[in-house]
Amino acid sequence: MAPFAFRVRMQAIGLRYWLPVARDARSPRDAQERVLRGILRVNERSQFGAEHSFAAIRSADEYRASVPVQDYDSLRPYIDRQRRTGDAALTSENPVFYAQTSGSTGRPKYIPIPRTALRTHRAEQALFTYLQYHACPAAFDGKALGIMGAAVEGTLDSGHHVGSVSGHLYESLPSSLRARFVLPPRVSTIADYELKYLVILRLALAFRDITYLGSPNPSTFLRLLDVLNDRRDVLARSLETGTFPEIDALDGDVKSVVLPHIGTDRARASQLREQGPLTFANLWPDIKLVTTWTGGACGIALDKLRQALPPGTRVMELGYQSTECRGTMALEAETPGGLPPLHHHFFEFVEQEDWDDGRRRCLGLHELEQGRRYYVIVTTAAGLYRYFMNDIVELTGRYRDTPLLRFVQKGKGVTNLTGEKLYEAQVIEAVQAAARRCDFAVPFFVLVADEERTSYHLFLESDAGKRPAASEFLAVVDERLGELNIEYHSKRASGRLAPLTLTWLQHGAGEAYKTACVRAGQREGQFKPVVLQYRRQLPLPIERYAIA
Repeated sequence: MAPFAFRVRMQAIGLRYWLPVARDARSPRDAQERVLRGILRVNERSQFGAEHSFAAIRSADEYRASVPVQDYDSLRPYIDRQRRTGDAALTSENPVFYAQTSGSTGRPKYIPIPRTALRTHRAEQALFTYLQYHACPAAFDGKALGIMGAAVEGTLDSGHHVGSVSGHLYESLPSSLRARFVLPPRVSTIADYELKYLVILRLALAFRDITYLGSPNPSTFLRLLDVLNDRRDVLARSLETGTFPEIDALDGDVKSVVLPHIGTDRARASQLREQGPLTFANLWPDIKLVTTWTGGACGIALDKLRQALPPGTRVMELGYQSTECRGTMALEAETPGGLPPLHHHFFEFVEQEDWDDGRRRCLGLHELEQGRRYYVIVTTAAGLYRYFMNDIVELTGRYRDTPLLRFVQKGKGVTNLTGEKLYEAQVIEAVQAAARRCDFAVPFFVLVADEERTSYHLFLESDAGKRPAASEFLAVVDERLGELNIEYHSKRASGRLAPLTLTWLQHGAGEAYKTACVRAGQREGQFKPVVLQYRRQLPLPIERYAIA
């Protein structure tokens, strides 16, 4: 779109979507009660609504008294019945499609997406586009390289499509907006990840004016850099000749979409051959904004990604979000927290220590306090009623009277060998501290709790042969963990926890770990590595990637 027309469109989105949220942020309690009543009224005639007396509920307190906290397994019978029979078991409105995510038991979870919920997602995406534009207008001057899931990934036995919300939103964009994107939507359906990354790079190399990058996990961009450097001869030959033999491995409909974009660019081919290590900075020097996850273990990958970006590139938190719902939207670039969409979902919180100790005292959005961490419970238009997310968030500030939240870690990222109760967030901070002090980029790591040896073992991917001394690195990690966790310090000092040990891993170990997790059911596009695990939980025998 022309810059003026795009500015006008962004102003219209701001008026339609941002101003109501800004007003609600002055009174989050009232806004949340209104949202809750709306969801309950719409679904009071569903089987779940009738069983839990939705029609009689008038307040958040009555809702908590009537509806226990749910997880997917408690909702699964309602979801399955509605999917198979069409009866209003969970929601009054039948789903348009289902979004798949991994389940804790190994069985996939199918999150229903009714039309109302899809409209909510669409409105939130429009609002976030406005916030990104407001934070960095220059990022919208050129092309966008956005990597997302497929709108349709498969079909259930009931005939319903399984797909990603991001894919549906992408395909439904007006053609004038979609023209900004480098990748046709069909590229997201390529099942072979290595082939998909190669196609993405071949299409992106045709443009020099990319100003925006977007993908949930920054490790996706690191993997693109690996493929870019490993396959530079293939890509250079394709640019030089205008051919791309790898395209023959694509399905016919994907091939027909990709083929028209394969052209000749001999100058670009020469650049690939003559340039030193290929980076986003030397191939796309006009990148102004990267939107991705910055919290949890993703911060490790992001630290490395920043080294490959043009100077001055800003990073904007994609927001705390999952297949179930979007939990926050960042208001500015380079800020860790975001504003919850309090006008769409009803949020409840339980302090981390309370939940872990078996207490279930739920708080509203307006009751949260600085310096505390909370588990999240959501109620959405998709029929997730008092749904326990197993995610931990903390406050980073406030916008008007509404807390700004930052994702800290998954709730299951906790190990306990001798009473130390080590949390994933503490491990991430300790490894980051060691990496910065030793001036070492960490592509991937996992800290493994070994119950037999009563010790922790750090597996750390080595980057390009530059490694600090293991003893130096471990000393910093051990010291920082002791500072962050007094019980860890006590157990180490007393010898109840054996000393930390370290194994260097070959380049590519992190990608192998990710592949194993994806095969086990995690979504590739929304992969969040759990970097603190018991040995019995590891998805692959990681020692096979050790450097001899």
